Amino acid sequence: MIYESSTGEYYSGLDIWMRFESGFWEPHDWSQATGQEWVQTEAGDVLTLTPVPESDLPDGVSVTEAEDTEFLRE
Repeated sequence: MIYESSTGEYYSGLDIWMRFESGFWEPHDWSQATGQEWVQTEAGDVLTLTPVPESDLPDGVSVTEAEDTEFLRE
């Protein structure tokens, strides 16, 4: 699943999971009815993440699946 953030950026489920695991984001709330998620960033901002089907992504936005990804906090 792809998510559009309230800042206009797009994230995959893996992107979101990696940010949770690294501590960059913390889960804040989730709507079972809509699939929307709210996360809190390190800066204390709350982002809304709205699920978007890949077929509805804007032109120029593409999805790349990574087979093995290592995420290191800088």
